[in-house]
Amino acid sequence: MRKQPVVVAAALAVILTLAGCVGVPSSGGVQVGQLIDDPDNPGVELLVSGPTPDAAPDEILAGFMQAVRSPQSNFQVARSFFTAEMAGSWDPDALTLIRSGVATITAAEAPDTLSYTVTTGALVNNLGSYSEPPPAAQTLSYGFTQENGQWRISSAPPGIVLSRSSFSLVFAEQSLYFFDPSYRYLVPDVRWFAKRSNITRDTVTALLAGPSDWLVQAGVTAFPQATTLDSVSVQAGQAIVDLSNEVIDSTPVARDQMRQQLVATLGIANVVITVGGTELTTPIASGDDAITPTVDSAALIGTGTSFGFSGGAGIASIPGVSNSVVASEATAASLAHNRLSAAVLSPEGVSLASAGSSSAALLDDRPGLIRPSIDTFDFTWTAQGDDASSLLTFGSDGVPHLLQSGLPPDSSIVSMAVSRDGARLLVYLSTPVGPRLAVAGIIRQDAVPARLGQLFDLPTPLGAPVDATWVDDKSVATISGSGVITLVEIGGPTQLLGQLDDATTIAGGTGGTDGLRVLSAGEVWRSQGSGWVPTGIQAAFLATKQ
Repeated sequence: MRKQPVVVAAALAVILTLAGCVGVPSSGGVQVGQLIDDPDNPGVELLVSGPTPDAAPDEILAGFMQAVRSPQSNFQVARSFFTAEMAGSWDPDALTLIRSGVATITAAEAPDTLSYTVTTGALVNNLGSYSEPPPAAQTLSYGFTQENGQWRISSAPPGIVLSRSSFSLVFAEQSLYFFDPSYRYLVPDVRWFAKRSNITRDTVTALLAGPSDWLVQAGVTAFPQATTLDSVSVQAGQAIVDLSNEVIDSTPVARDQMRQQLVATLGIANVVITVGGTELTTPIASGDDAITPTVDSAALIGTGTSFGFSGGAGIASIPGVSNSVVASEATAASLAHNRLSAAVLSPEGVSLASAGSSSAALLDDRPGLIRPSIDTFDFTWTAQGDDASSLLTFGSDGVPHLLQSGLPPDSSIVSMAVSRDGARLLVYLSTPVGPRLAVAGIIRQDAVPARLGQLFDLPTPLGAPVDATWVDDKSVATISGSGVITLVEIGGPTQLLGQLDDATTIAGGTGGTDGLRVLSAGEVWRSQGSGWVPTGIQAAFLATKQ
């Protein structure tokens, strides 16, 4: 398969030569083969071939590792390196190891066995969930036998191994969408699936299985438990999704919510749900579908004498809120989605500045508080920086609510921010063993935050944590060390966004990374290309927006 007429068979042949590698020994100790790597050209899809006649076991294994980069027809070419029995039982979707650097083939002590050793940089599990655990060496064992006079792989671990460059060719990112418990907002759950003809089926099957473990209860689904997919087809801009009988008794509201999940997940506006080939009557979209919340693109700043959105004509004040923020001598703030209130950090503590009130109401006067966050349900989140377990929430009535956070008390919390959908909390911690970046689902009772779900650790940038923010509904950005700025996708890879000396605060906006703003030495900067440029906006603090 080719995206452009580039043939890489010659490069493949060079790799498969592997001069100096050994065949499977009948006796003797372990022998070391040469390093194996593949071409790093993300602009093409590599042409893969089946086994060559009379290939030695090491050549068979090397060829198999090349062939797994073609997932078409359920990895048909890769299966041709197996015995007939092994080809039928091998599960390529069980696990994908994404290696960093090169791999080595060595002869194992067991007869007719080779070891394939890699350093794992990331992995994708059988549900399509991506993670980046600490790099670790891993050795996989492959057995061989002769079938019809040719060496073939007779035993192999489930799953495949890919380099990072090959991973971007073989896999596609897909966002599964669930609801927050209020059914007002869509909450994404990023997954990765091999690019093959049944990728749509893989995506819907994963959607029906429900959210990732860390999102359970914070992200909910309208599909009844045990619902399975019979078939899915996409033709002429219409998706027909045939489901099992469990959905028949669903209410009209639930059917509409199922449609919304499928529309958002598949990216197709016209979705028809059927059962046994018969259309399931679903209400016509009313325009009241759940949404993915967005924010104003302008920077929200405080100067000591003003608070509002920075624009060409100066700072646009927020009616009923800005005066109270300024009067409280704010050093940080988080603006509610409806712009009717803001959580404010000042020398007195954390206060709530609300439209209709002449002054901000003090909520939390504990010492050492960090910048607060305010969520879409108008709860203000506070914490003492030296104790990550000190999280509290306050309703708009000022009543405090204890929160079972599960955050370690021996860690300090540098930054926290509630996602715009109100379903997830981002925390940036300093722990005894180093920095830790994580998200957790927010589990509520009657909209009141009651506890956090399990922490889902994100790849944590090196260096001391400085600040973190939501970029959009699927990614966050951090400042660490001496101003290193990193984009971290929740359930995806990371990307360095450059460095800005003296950077102290980062805030998201609209347009992904283009909407990011960073405060450094009293000036607001914006991203441009691979670096940062000054906006000319001077500020005492950079506020966040819900």
